[in-house]
Amino acid sequence: MAVFRGKLLAALRTALHRGSLQLPATLRPQQFLNLLNRLGHKQKTRWNVHIMARYPHGVGVATYLARYLRGGPITNARLLACDGRTVTFRYIEHHARPAGEQGPQQRMTLPIGDFLQRVLQHVPPPHTQVVRYWGLYHPMKAEALAVCRAQVGQPPVAVPTRLDWQTVCAQRGEAHPERCPTCGQFLVCTVVIPRGGAPPAGTEDARAA
Repeated sequence: MAVFRGKLLAALRTALHRGSLQLPATLRPQQFLNLLNRLGHKQKTRWNVHIMARYPHGVGVATYLARYLRGGPITNARLLACDGRTVTFRYIEHHARPAGEQGPQQRMTLPIGDFLQRVLQHVPPPHTQVVRYWGLYHPMKAEALAVCRAQVGQPPVAVPTRLDWQTVCAQRGEAHPERCPTCGQFLVCTVVIPRGGAPPAGTEDARAA
């Protein structure tokens, strides 16, 4: 857009200098040059080069935004087939293998609803700051990362033990997650505070409740 804007302004100045540009009777040449100077300033005047008319479908918008997407919960290469009711895709089982060890690829077929539910579980919430594994922090580079940490006097990365839900429930015992640890009453949700900004304004009685 910036290149096109500069070339357009240069062409208008050249046409005015050659006398091939006919200005309105109410616009003097110096006024026109002043207008071009204002249009060429990116901070004083903002203008759009080309604005398209509104259209009912969103194919163009989706295509435009797709150019800015990199990666995602699942790559297109892992999608094998879709018959309108089920989706077949490739996956790698990581739970039963040590960190950094690559297992063989397997196939799974799920109904479309279940497949979309699994995909959405791996999509971060809005405004979440996400950093992907890259370089030495990739799971396949665990040995190289341990060597680098040893050179700077750091111990190897401690891999946490994966707990199943039975172990977590056994650790908590009878302590229900939705009970108050002091009085034992079930907690009641009165308001959900959105991420960012100050808490919503309310009366003293509402805040006390």
